[in-house]
Amino acid sequence: MRKFDRSIALGFASAALAVSTSVTSASADAPQTAVGTTTEVITLADGTEVGQVTHHQRGDGTQPPAELGDPEEWGVATIEMDDSTIKPMIEACTNPSSGGKWCYGWYLTGATATKKYCYSNYYHGTKTHKSSVTIANGSASSGWVAKGAYANANRTTGAAYTCKTYYATK
Repeated sequence: MRKFDRSIALGFASAALAVSTSVTSASADAPQTAVGTTTEVITLADGTEVGQVTHHQRGDGTQPPAELGDPEEWGVATIEMDDSTIKPMIEACTNPSSGGKWCYGWYLTGATATKKYCYSNYYHGTKTHKSSVTIANGSASSGWVAKGAYANANRTTGAAYTCKTYYATK
């Protein structure tokens, strides 16, 4: 990594400390699409809603994305940003009902911050699991990893693309 890129990365990391992101559950009045499906809203510290997370379980009537295969449980986070909501780093973590911890998000990278690094990291201590990302018509996956190991997936492309991240267990 060049010295300039490290400076950019440190600058983004410092800025990220000032930008906190939370994931809140949808209200009890919010419509549920199927039994076993829950939805959360991704909200920045300033109240801006930038996306949502949907958790699914096998049999809830929703087909998982093809890259996940046939998981027992999976989640999808879609993070959409425009010029009015661009922040140097968007990250959130959640604890799915099946257990573990899933952290996902994106940050700008490159000498002129014109690339988007989209990532999904999932840890589960008792189940086989994986993480995946899709951005700009391309995807990356950790593949299935053993319980107690970290599943990490990432992909970098142009800053204008929408980052979609996934986790799955079996």
